[in-house]
Amino acid sequence: MLDWLGGAAAGLAALGLSLRYNWWRAPRRGVPLLMYHHITDNLNGSGLAKLRVAPRRFARQLDWLLGHGYQAVTLSRALSADAPARPVAITFDDGFANFYDEAWPLLRERGMAATVFLVTAEVDGANAWDRDKGEPEEPLLSRAQILELAARGVEFGGHSHNHHDLTALDDRGLMREITGCQKALTDLLGKPARVFSYPYGLFNDQVRQATSRAGFTMACTTRPGMIVHATDRLSLPRIIVKRSDDMLDFRLKMSRARSRL
Repeated sequence: MLDWLGGAAAGLAALGLSLRYNWWRAPRRGVPLLMYHHITDNLNGSGLAKLRVAPRRFARQLDWLLGHGYQAVTLSRALSADAPARPVAITFDDGFANFYDEAWPLLRERGMAATVFLVTAEVDGANAWDRDKGEPEEPLLSRAQILELAARGVEFGGHSHNHHDLTALDDRGLMREITGCQKALTDLLGKPARVFSYPYGLFNDQVRQATSRAGFTMACTTRPGMIVHATDRLSLPRIIVKRSDDMLDFRLKMSRARSRL
């Protein structure tokens, strides 16, 4: 009887681990695009703490990438003919100032590049789009910081002009949000941006077409997956990295695009 109970307990424990860590998923081939928002220890009363990865954990993730032969390059280069043998693109949505203070020093000291998607109406400002959700106000990158980072090899792309749900807009609204974003980036950086990230990961055919017309050649979603040759460049999947991810989560995400159900 005790042996049976012990076996049952072991079976339940194994089931629990299989649900928590989806090691049983088949490995996936392709280029991984990692998605971050904040690199910070400060939760600041946020209801979206999952998007706030601790700097120490971020550093461990970067070291794992280096140790496993990955080369962190910009999104544009990762999907180009000039891509290294084992590329990874590290992307950041929204352009929070903690990228400059916390993420960039860790990336720079390891010789890694990154891509940051900006909400162009709020450069030098804060996350106005989060106010009605009760989220704390957080500073965004300044123009001076963006120009400094761009000169050091950070790639900047668009995340719309005001961070609206683009699928809820008419043609005129899409032009304001997407074409307006491209114009602001071109004015700021001195050249058009090639890469875009859909706010909230939401898009449809109309949004996709407007993104292409505005001159963006690549656009990121929040759908999990890896990039292969046949992947639509205007609906790129990404791998979201969360605060609660331990190193087993991270390793599974790098091979399977997700670590949990």
